[in-house]
Order: sequence, then C-alpha cells, then structure tokens
Amino acid sequence: MHIVIFGASGHVGTGLAKQLSPEHHITGIVRSQPEDETAYRPVVVPDWVDRPQAVIEALKKVDAPPVDAVIATVGGWYVDISMIDRGIDSFDADYSSYLRGHFAACAVSEALAEEGRSDRVRHLALNGVASVEACVGSGAISVFGAAQEMLLRVAAAETDSVYYRELKVMAPIGGDDRNDLSGGVETISLPAVAEAVSSVLSRTDEHEISTQLGV
Repeated sequence: MHIVIFGASGHVGTGLAKQLSPEHHITGIVRSQPEDETAYRPVVVPDWVDRPQAVIEALKKVDAPPVDAVIATVGGWYVDISMIDRGIDSFDADYSSYLRGHFAACAVSEALAEEGRSDRVRHLALNGVASVEACVGSGAISVFGAAQEMLLRVAAAETDSVYYRELKVMAPIGGDDRNDLSGGVETISLPAVAEAVSSVLSRTDEHEISTQLGV
C-alpha cells in the first residue's frame, strides 16, 4: 500500500512512518527537507495547506506510485491559559494549524480520487481525547477536534470516491514530551496506534467513520 502522511515530521507522523514502512511505501508531505534520514520518502510542499493541488503536482514530479491511503496527523498540542484569555489571534492560529490543515488534507484525497490512479482512496485522520472532553488549557484543540469529526462526516456524505475515517486516540501517546504524565497517566504506545491505523486502513468497511483507541 502506498500511504501519504501529512504531519510526517511530527512525533506521531514520524513514529507511524517507522512502524508502517516495513510493509508499506510511505511518502511524507513536509514543509522543508528533513536533515536526518527518515522512514518515509519526503516530498517538500511548503504551502500545501494553502495549495492542496501542489501536493498532486509534487507527487507527479517524483513519479510516486498511485496513492492508496492518506493519513492526516496535523495540528498542534499545548497546555496554556484559558482559551478565551489567549485571545482571538491565538484561536485563529490554532484553527490554521489544526482544522484548516485537515480540510486541506481532505482536499488532497479528493484530488487523488479524481486522478483515478487508485481504487477508492482511504483517508484516515487522527484525533484525540480533547475532541470529546473539554480540556482546560487547550480548549481550542477541543473545539477543532470536535469539529474535525463533523468535517469528515460531511466530506463522507458528499463523495463516493473516498473512504473518510477517523481514529481517536483516547490517551496520551507515549514519547511525546508535550503531554503531562504526572499522576500516573497511562499512555498508548506508537506501535499500538500503528496497529489500529493498519486495521482501519486494511479493513475500512468494518469501521465506522470514527473509531476510538483506548488504553
């Protein structure tokens, strides 16, 4: 399977690429060329959120094989002061880095489907517990995480050429130092996330639009 990962240079994207690359061809859409060796083939598209079509053009230039699946692991994470106190500029910035990026990734999947080089494209967006709980200090992530599922549901209702799916990881992912693990918080390992991702992508028809992965 040829899998394109958005957010490939982040903690989750990098980990998924390492876990999935032994069995799949992985292409990572990145804003700049990685300095170190990666488990994915980097394709540099600095403005992919603003110009999703540029991803299609870049994949053609590198003569990439037909894309079977897209994984979106985009969006920031933080714990800060209250959402309202952070102000509208920060809220807009969170929207741009999170929900807007997921919209652009959906647009790429639709464009890949229109290319007709693959069977029905599988699109998997990762989400987290903040999308179902009002997380104090990262409220905008809760807002846009909840909106992400509806984005996918609307996109799924409007197409018959892309399988839209979401994996909600319902605990912190191990190895990410942005997570507060004080108090004995349980984590989910990247291999466990990769196993769930593989299950959704390989048996798409057996999964609802949104699937939860717990500890």
